[in-house]
Amino acid sequence: MGLKSLIFFQHLMLIIHSLFHFAYMQPLCHEAESSALLSFKESFIINKSASLDPSAYPKFESWNERGDCCSWDGIQCDEETGYVISLDLTSSLLKGSINSNSTLFHLSHLQSLSLPTLDLSASKFSGEIPFEISHLSKLFFLDLSWNLDPPTHRKLLELKTPVLRSLLSNLSSLAQLDLSNVNINSVVPSILANFSSLTAINLTDCGLQGEFPIEVFHLPNLQYLNVRSNPNLTGILPEFYSSSPLKSLRLGDTRFFGKLPISISNLKDLNELRVFGCHFSGLIPSSLGNLTQLMYLDLASNSFSGHVPSSLQNLAKLKYLQLKDNNFSNLTLSWIGKLAKLNLLDLTKTNLREQIPISFTNLTLLSTLALAQNQLTGPIPIWLMNLTQLTDLYLSQNNLRGTIELETFFKLRNLAVLRLSHNQLSLIPENTSNATLPELQVLELASCNLKKFPNFVLHHSKLQLLDLSRNKIRGSIPAMARNQSKEALWSNIEFVDLRSNELQGSLPIPPPSTTFYLISNNHLTGEIPHSFCALSSLCILDLSHNNLSGKLPPCLGNSSNSLTILTLQNNDFHGSIPGICTKQSKLIRLIDLSNNHLQGPLPRSLASCRKLEFLHVGNNLIKDTFPSWLSTLSQLKVVILRGNEFYGAVKEFTDDCSFSKLHIIDLSQNNFSGPLPLKHIKCWDAMKVVDAPTLTYMQLNISFQFWVNRYKVTTRWWPGVILTNKGIELVYRKIQELLVAIDLSNNNFEGEVPELIGSLVGLRLLNLSNNNLMGLIPSSLGNLRNLESLDLSRNKLSGEIPQTLGALNFLSYFDVSNNQLSGPIPKGGQFDRFPDSSFANNLGLTRRKPENPEISAPTPSASSGSSSSVELDWKFVVSGYASGLVVGIVIEQMVVRRRPDWILRRWKRRSSTGRTTWISC
Repeated sequence: MGLKSLIFFQHLMLIIHSLFHFAYMQPLCHEAESSALLSFKESFIINKSASLDPSAYPKFESWNERGDCCSWDGIQCDEETGYVISLDLTSSLLKGSINSNSTLFHLSHLQSLSLPTLDLSASKFSGEIPFEISHLSKLFFLDLSWNLDPPTHRKLLELKTPVLRSLLSNLSSLAQLDLSNVNINSVVPSILANFSSLTAINLTDCGLQGEFPIEVFHLPNLQYLNVRSNPNLTGILPEFYSSSPLKSLRLGDTRFFGKLPISISNLKDLNELRVFGCHFSGLIPSSLGNLTQLMYLDLASNSFSGHVPSSLQNLAKLKYLQLKDNNFSNLTLSWIGKLAKLNLLDLTKTNLREQIPISFTNLTLLSTLALAQNQLTGPIPIWLMNLTQLTDLYLSQNNLRGTIELETFFKLRNLAVLRLSHNQLSLIPENTSNATLPELQVLELASCNLKKFPNFVLHHSKLQLLDLSRNKIRGSIPAMARNQSKEALWSNIEFVDLRSNELQGSLPIPPPSTTFYLISNNHLTGEIPHSFCALSSLCILDLSHNNLSGKLPPCLGNSSNSLTILTLQNNDFHGSIPGICTKQSKLIRLIDLSNNHLQGPLPRSLASCRKLEFLHVGNNLIKDTFPSWLSTLSQLKVVILRGNEFYGAVKEFTDDCSFSKLHIIDLSQNNFSGPLPLKHIKCWDAMKVVDAPTLTYMQLNISFQFWVNRYKVTTRWWPGVILTNKGIELVYRKIQELLVAIDLSNNNFEGEVPELIGSLVGLRLLNLSNNNLMGLIPSSLGNLRNLESLDLSRNKLSGEIPQTLGALNFLSYFDVSNNQLSGPIPKGGQFDRFPDSSFANNLGLTRRKPENPEISAPTPSASSGSSSSVELDWKFVVSGYASGLVVGIVIEQMVVRRRPDWILRRWKRRSSTGRTTWISC
């Protein structure tokens, strides 16, 4: 054999040896596991909407029978044994199910399992995590997080059987555990403190309950702990050891309480501490300033008090500092200017006083500066415009003064959020037409003494929220949403608030993207354009307190599938009420059409508004029988039909109990007849509750919300009513949950007052005056211990006034005049204070001479101490009151400054009885 042949042979043998060695080092996937994976694949389908991750792709496409499963996407095998040790289907566009028989559990050597953003909504086990996962005893990485339904963000995975303890009991090798957004709804098992290999725990938003095991904080390798967004999870922080490797601690939105321990300074590696929305209290320890690696510090929404220690100036790496909503006092924060790397500084609602510290000029990297809801004074400093990286500027609800041109802020070219509302500023609109803020998304200038509409906002396609309410803007608004070329401009606008200005002309039409449109308390005229039917995303529509007229468009209240609040009161609308809830809008919770000229019957389609809580159609010209079919609406709390032309008996719609949640019913000033509705009264269960546990107001928490530049915007709405109380009409701008009222006055009801009314022990106001009631006053009314106003006047009642009424200590108004009563007037208590007019025109009544001749004159309950729990407003104001929290911005209705025509009509209609009292604004 020649030399060349020998060399070639040696090279050939070397190649063959290398190939055999490579094959030995990286063996092929085991056939049984390959088969198991292919069977596992068959339980899923590819669905492009199954993931929220824009980079998601279908990893299953590489899985086939001819390939080596170790080379498939998402699969990792052991280099020596060929067994599958890791399965990662993160963002794989999959939809399907994993059940207890899944071949996934044949992968007995699996060490890492990651199935986040996997849609299990089609699981026949309703998305339950199968117990068989606990058999994968070699797992060191388990990630089932963020299994959410993309459109609704509803959680798709839940843990019922086993409970968390059983699931983890056999997984003692775990190093990383991520079950965030899984419905667990159990306590955190104490055995978790035995998992010494754990480096990361993420149990965000899992419905955790009970006390968090304090020993978990001392796990020797734990670097990352996140249990935020578990509002029923409680616990305290331990004394920390210097050996702790913790780098990130996130406890936000839980019920952790107590003080931050001084020993927290032992966490030398800590770069993130977030405890917002907990129940921590006491002083912030100065030792916190020793955590020199800290980059994120969030202590917001707790009960910390005292000073913020200046030692925090040592946190040279700090990028994020949030201290808002605490009980600090006498803050001196000039040292914050030394934190040169800050990107976000939030000192909202921290009792800041004096002027904005000039040391903030050093914060040149700042993108968010939030100083709202404090007591800052002085002008807005011009040097703020040198912080050119600012994207979010919050200065609302302070005492800032002075005149400033809007163009001043145009130097902040990156500004996306500008909030200046509710100060003592006077803003001057821009002078040049081409001035702009190209990135603007949120503009809040409420109560800024604006006299002209800032036209520059009409040219911002990124604008999402506009609040110009409570200004002095006059005239008409330029055409919204389109320029001269008919190109869409406000294509992203969602929130428009122009309430309480001096706007005139026709109703501006907002863009189709609008969800909140509030333009009440102006001087707008004309009809509602039919183009409003294109507003398919509306959640709240408030056109109240204007001079709008004409008929309501047939589509109104049906064009949007998210409409929740519809308020059109105090206008001049006429014609019939269009069908509401006939198609999509079955989420409506409040309808107020009061104080117009609406006619005809109530539309029967209202019975489809299954979530309706508040219905006010008072002071119109509606002619109909009692809408007993409303009894199918189980959520109704307030029904006001007063001042219309309803007639006939109040009949039952079904034999079942109805109106069980009713707090207020006002049928006054109609033509109802027949006996009082005994069967309905029997079912008014909410009126049988003596007291609410806490002083709260009826409010509509609007579930619709949107995100603006990382901040969530939510809206709450408090309905209000006008009720006849103590002989005069009073305005309740908010309705306390404990306000229970029945007003059936000024009708033609007849028969006796039923004893059953005495079971409604929560009643505060009862008005049955001006009817044809006869018989005795039931003694059971003495059970109404919270009653503050009782009016039975102008009926045909006979017999004696029950002595049991003398025990009604809260009763501050009583009127039984113009009846046929006889016998002695009850003696003592409140009855010694009632004037003779309360008993007038009852020929048989006699007043006993009081034992104490120095009894004071009658006084209204408003001045009789704290016994009356009903909040009154003695101005004739709007019947609805809204308050929306838009990152610290309060939205409320303003006082009506004119006397609407409906008041004059009512005055003429009721003047013959002498029962209506005018209350001037």
